[in-house]
Amino acid sequence: MGKGRCFASGVEDFRTFLLGGKTMRKFMVAALASFFLMFGMAWAQKPQAERITNGPVAKDVQGTTAEIAWSTDAQGSSIVKYGTSPNSLNQTAEAPWGGTKEQNGDYNHTVWLKNLKPNTNYYYEVETTQGAGTGTQTESQPKEFHTAAK
Repeated sequence: MGKGRCFASGVEDFRTFLLGGKTMRKFMVAALASFFLMFGMAWAQKPQAERITNGPVAKDVQGTTAEIAWSTDAQGSSIVKYGTSPNSLNQTAEAPWGGTKEQNGDYNHTVWLKNLKPNTNYYYEVETTQGAGTGTQTESQPKEFHTAAK
């Protein structure tokens, strides 16, 4: 019987420790509230918008093709909208999602524009996003290049 009383008194002491003291209750409530607040904030946090860290630039411009390149601080889509008027970028070219990761942590994006008209001014802007509707989209200001004569 002595052992039973010892166990029972130990449980009773634990209950008193856990539930009886106002200080302990306040501590537990504060700890749980902090945990749920931090978890809730992390869960509800939106993804960061991407940034263009370099470019865009028109490279290797020929009579009927041009390479458009830029870098971002995160992986994402590689989309170029272009046309012969800065107010009407009505054509689109894309490359596979991702980008090539560089040693500095940036991701390089390259899109080739094809079937261009020789000796023509073109305007373009680039767009990168991690997913439609995620709020991570970034796009450049319109830029210009001129294709070579045939």
